[in-house]
Amino acid sequence: MRIRRIDKINSPRVFFALFLLAALYYSISEAALESSVFSTASNESDYYASLVFSEKEWRFAQQFRKDLISLGERRSVVPGTLFYKYKPAKTESFAINSFGYRGDEIQPKEKDEFRIVVFGDSRIFGVLLADENTIPGALENNLKKAFPGKKIKVLNFGVEGLNFQRIADAAKHYYREVEADIILFDSGTSDINEAFVSGWRNLEPYDENALLPPAFGERPDEQLSAKIKLFNTIKLTFISDIAKFEKMSSGHDFVSVAISPEKIEKSDIFVKKLSENVEDVCLYFKERGVYAAYILPPIAQLHKPVSEIEGHLLFRHESFSPGLNLFSQRSWEKISEIFAKKRNFKVIDLSMVFEGTKETMFYDGVHFTPAASRILAHELSEKLAVIIEEIQNENAEKNR
Repeated sequence: MRIRRIDKINSPRVFFALFLLAALYYSISEAALESSVFSTASNESDYYASLVFSEKEWRFAQQFRKDLISLGERRSVVPGTLFYKYKPAKTESFAINSFGYRGDEIQPKEKDEFRIVVFGDSRIFGVLLADENTIPGALENNLKKAFPGKKIKVLNFGVEGLNFQRIADAAKHYYREVEADIILFDSGTSDINEAFVSGWRNLEPYDENALLPPAFGERPDEQLSAKIKLFNTIKLTFISDIAKFEKMSSGHDFVSVAISPEKIEKSDIFVKKLSENVEDVCLYFKERGVYAAYILPPIAQLHKPVSEIEGHLLFRHESFSPGLNLFSQRSWEKISEIFAKKRNFKVIDLSMVFEGTKETMFYDGVHFTPAASRILAHELSEKLAVIIEEIQNENAEKNR
């Protein structure tokens, strides 16, 4: 057997040579990508938002994003409950009050004041939107015009990422303290996304050390984000032609792969459980003498005709979660059908409110543009005006 001297063994030199070759390959590849046409392309949600916001709205949105990031982890759980809320804060673009929700400090209810509290997710919170362009803010302005002699206050109890179970638990926790005359629930995207991934789950209360999912607008690792964006752009570029063909052949307004039988089953269970849950919660408040209604909001997959920008955004979403678009459309249409037959509690169906509008209503495929938010608030105020008059007449009858 031949014995080799240790100084003749070249494994370290081979290792370092391979390491240098790999580093050189990576550097050359990245430089080539960054200097190519891909480096000037953008598929990020902020790019699309900048196209559909007015100049003033976009300047505000950029400041809003900076303020969100400056707060770091801005949410905290309420131990023993299903929900989390915000930590009190004051920024240039928005304020979080001591209750942990967006807006000024909540004052004791005035005599003859009519108070509406909207519980919801990030679309109620109003990500990137000025106070007056959030749904609760615009709703209050509209109702004050409709009832000029009445003191109307609309409170924004929206928090990023909450699904209906968490939203309902927050309402049960706070409704007496905030002295609500009407409670409105608005949910949808978080429920759908969770159902798509893991199906319906009955949630357990948080403990004080609970970990929360990433928040919208977290402080990014800029270098890593740039690399991810670059490779995602390349990925989307190379599959876009296939997507266009699929869209034409399927007849849908958006790109989506077929839903598997497993996903169809998840969708059916989700539809059944959510509709039952909404009914139970609305009746819970009815028994306690508080008017409660569920807002069935629109989702991008129901917007017809989908705008060019929304088409790009839905394609982008589908590339990361194949089948999500059809799952969302199917689930929301079935929920709307079920709620249309309910008569023992109030559902305000706004799911098709954007039908026929060609403008972009969802700036990132999920959240509403300022214009879309104002449209929703207008439609909602018209329906609520009738409800407020009914409540006033009932109260007048009781006081006779």
